[in-house]
Amino acid sequence: MTGITIPDRFLRGIIYTIGVMTTIVLAFYTFGLLKESIIFILTVLSPFLASLLLAYILAPIVIRLQRNLKLGRIIGTLLLYVMVFMIMFLLMAFLIPKIFQELAGLFEAIKEGVPKFLSWLSENTNLKIDSEFIRNLREEIENIEIDYQKIAASILPAIQKIASGGFSAIGEATKGFFSGIGFVVSFFSFMVFVGIISFYFIVDWERIRPTINKMVPPRYRERTFDIIDKIDQAMGGFLRGQLTVAIIVGMMFAAGLFGMGFIGFPALTNYAILIGTAAGVAGFIPYLGAIIGVAPAILIILLTGGVAWSTKLITFAAVLVLFSVIQAIEGFVLQPRIIGKSAGLHPLVVILALIIGSQFGIGGLIIAVPVASIIRVLVREFYWIPIERRELGLDRDVG
Repeated sequence: MTGITIPDRFLRGIIYTIGVMTTIVLAFYTFGLLKESIIFILTVLSPFLASLLLAYILAPIVIRLQRNLKLGRIIGTLLLYVMVFMIMFLLMAFLIPKIFQELAGLFEAIKEGVPKFLSWLSENTNLKIDSEFIRNLREEIENIEIDYQKIAASILPAIQKIASGGFSAIGEATKGFFSGIGFVVSFFSFMVFVGIISFYFIVDWERIRPTINKMVPPRYRERTFDIIDKIDQAMGGFLRGQLTVAIIVGMMFAAGLFGMGFIGFPALTNYAILIGTAAGVAGFIPYLGAIIGVAPAILIILLTGGVAWSTKLITFAAVLVLFSVIQAIEGFVLQPRIIGKSAGLHPLVVILALIIGSQFGIGGLIIAVPVASIIRVLVREFYWIPIERRELGLDRDVG
């Protein structure tokens, strides 16, 4: 018995499209019915999911340390944990307080700069903007920025006191955080739990593949491990690679904006770490880091007072050049060499995965991108490649 073939390519495309759309609709409908149960399960499993993801990212580093330094697996894992804890301590003690300090300063600059900029708009006769509208808009923006400034001002001293050390300082900081102590305790308990579980995952990491090998029937092993290797290449390449690219992009923006102070625009230097960090965090989504980095820089240039427009235009051009250079380096050097084409996920796919994952709580966010990578490989292997082969065979038959 032979399968049904449709010689008309356009009709085949319509049928395939309808089938895919129907499958998607049914999937969303099923998820809607099971959403509460899925959220509960993912929430309960979130420490294990986070631990597995962390172990997946760190295990190759431990294996490399083990081989290069001739260490045992447990010693190599402990060495990596010490390095991670040192990095986290440095972040808590130096980087995070600096970020909040720059954030508070940025709120103050916006509070002072926005009214002046709006006043300039209302006084410009060529624009013909309603002055009453500008006045109301200015009042609304001032209220919003004042609220944010109070939040930043209340958080900054507490973080600085914690970073400075001392029992009395910690006691005062604790009072400031008392309303959110439950969240703080839960967060650090979660992180400790994740660290402990991921430790055992990393120690036993190389035993996972032999275990799977025993579970899969011999006739399916070659195909199964071929798919697993492709999933590992795609998911591991994206997670480790994109994190590396994000860090590099953030550092390039921080260094570039810091250098802007030497061309006569020190305001950007004052917020270089904040903007660089924001670019690095957003850089997990491909190419978004550069956009997030350039947007606040342009805003700061426009709102900074006491600077000649000629200097602003020069700095604006320098920021655009910096943005173009970083975007080019990311697109033509970092993405192909660090991540690779086979591991890359389209930015829209990453955003869609994170949006869908956020609907299922923290567990959904943790597994969103890995699941997207797995689905990409499975769809390509079991759907797209067979279609390409079938199309190629039909084309040959027609020819």
